[in-house]
Amino acid sequence: MMAQMNQSENLDGQNDTWMPGPYRVVGATSFGVFLSGLDASIVNVSLVTMMMSFGVTIDAIQWVVVAYLLVLTSSMPLMGKFGDRYGKKTIFQLGMLVFIAGSFFCAISVGLEMLVIARVFQALGSAMIAANGLALVTYFTTPQNRGRAIGLNSVVLAAALGSGPVLGGVLTQLFGWESIFLVNLPIGIIGFITVQYAIPKTELVYETRFDTIGAGLFFTFLFLIIYYVTVATSTNGLMIFLFIGGALLAFIGFILRERSFESPVIAIDVLADRKISVSIFSALLAYMAIVPISFLLPFYLQEAIGFDQFMTGIFLIIQPVMISVTGPIAGFVSERVNANIQTTVGLVIELAGLLLITLVVPNVLLMGVGVAIMGTGLSFFSVANGNFIMTAAPKKYMGVVSALTNLARTTGFSVATALVTTVFGVFFFTFNPWGIGSGTIYFESYNRAFQSSVFIFSFLAIIAAIISTLRGLNQAEEDRENELASKESILQTELISNE
Repeated sequence: MMAQMNQSENLDGQNDTWMPGPYRVVGATSFGVFLSGLDASIVNVSLVTMMMSFGVTIDAIQWVVVAYLLVLTSSMPLMGKFGDRYGKKTIFQLGMLVFIAGSFFCAISVGLEMLVIARVFQALGSAMIAANGLALVTYFTTPQNRGRAIGLNSVVLAAALGSGPVLGGVLTQLFGWESIFLVNLPIGIIGFITVQYAIPKTELVYETRFDTIGAGLFFTFLFLIIYYVTVATSTNGLMIFLFIGGALLAFIGFILRERSFESPVIAIDVLADRKISVSIFSALLAYMAIVPISFLLPFYLQEAIGFDQFMTGIFLIIQPVMISVTGPIAGFVSERVNANIQTTVGLVIELAGLLLITLVVPNVLLMGVGVAIMGTGLSFFSVANGNFIMTAAPKKYMGVVSALTNLARTTGFSVATALVTTVFGVFFFTFNPWGIGSGTIYFESYNRAFQSSVFIFSFLAIIAAIISTLRGLNQAEEDRENELASKESILQTELISNE
């Protein structure tokens, strides 16, 4: 109890703030985290039904997904900053209200335009939730119990991402596509009330002025990058130059602005901190490495192997199930093992799973084993990486760093999806230049193109593992190392005195 009171004084500068404990925090925030993850995956399976309902083309209906992704990714760091400035609990709850309202208007949309606008509101709410959920978990935990909390948080996110396609398919078939949005309302309302009574308010970061220009520049940088890789990849050379050039100019302008502004959105010393920058970059690469599995594998199973949607869904559940099983274990280990060791081992296991998949194609059973190994490695990496980076994050930028941690995942998936589509297309054309659409040649070409794509992207896991060894130790790990060294010194002194 005294430890909790002391921690409250350190966090809030007052001794009357009670500490809810890691499991209470994870349980309360899990409603929002689940909704944020669920809506990133539940919509895709219903796009065809929506397209037929509105009588639009596939190019038009893609904006239901693209608008959500663009706004979510681009606004997440800004929402993390709002959490630091105005209170993490406040912004988290506001995000749930915005998300609920967006979900309601999605469900009652009478046209595609209304649906896309409602999805923008959903994305804004999701950004508030995602940016501040991990920050709340970090805020109310200590290095001694944070790993388990983050491990459980990863279980909730994996459950959301894994159940999205299955739940979306069942709801759409039984009740129509509107039901995939209506299901968010009771979950969101319960979650809002739970957070209200289960979690105390966090302290505010007082600043003289808000950096509106810096926030706008960083939003522009992210928006142009994500828009280019998701929508504008096939534009001409001039448009490519404008998108990439505009993104670079916005990023350079952001850096210059943050160097000179008194209250920056993201302090340069935070971005320059090796502990934080290495963790974010290694996460970006780790998530990019698995995109051939998360994106290409469903197409491969259905178009080459002949699986139906149900069997494909069952196969794709393997990865989130493994993350759900191993997440708490990974969290327990991360409280006792330095992150540079656990993240590197996790990435090596992830790499082993990817390489196994390339070697056993088209053996579906052994491919499933490979996916399970890959998911286990990703779980051990992501939990340790999240624990490390949030423990290393400066208290006043905890929300921003939480947002950047989530940003690494969403950006990695977005960028790698565009890249893997191109890589697979090149390999498939190389192995099947005649464009044969069936038979043995088609099957073998699909196999080899899928294998080659997974193999090429597995090198990203190798790079991430190398980078992870360079992250150093955060303060909690240094304290743990010093404590162990002190105990060893005392033990040696006792042994010598006994002799």
